Amino acid sequence: MLGGMSENYKLYAQKQAESRAARLASGPLRQQLEDILQFVRKCEFAWVG
Repeated sequence: MLGGMSENYKLYAQKQAESRAARLASGPLRQQLEDILQFVRKCEFAWVG
């Protein structure tokens, strides 16, 4: 392990990053973002159609 991280630590860091991303993806702002994107799509459709 001299000069580098152990495989367990690398796996732990990766899992923590995945967990953090999953929390952000389903957090309280997720619905607000989806609502805004839906509104933008409706506007774009109105301008095109």
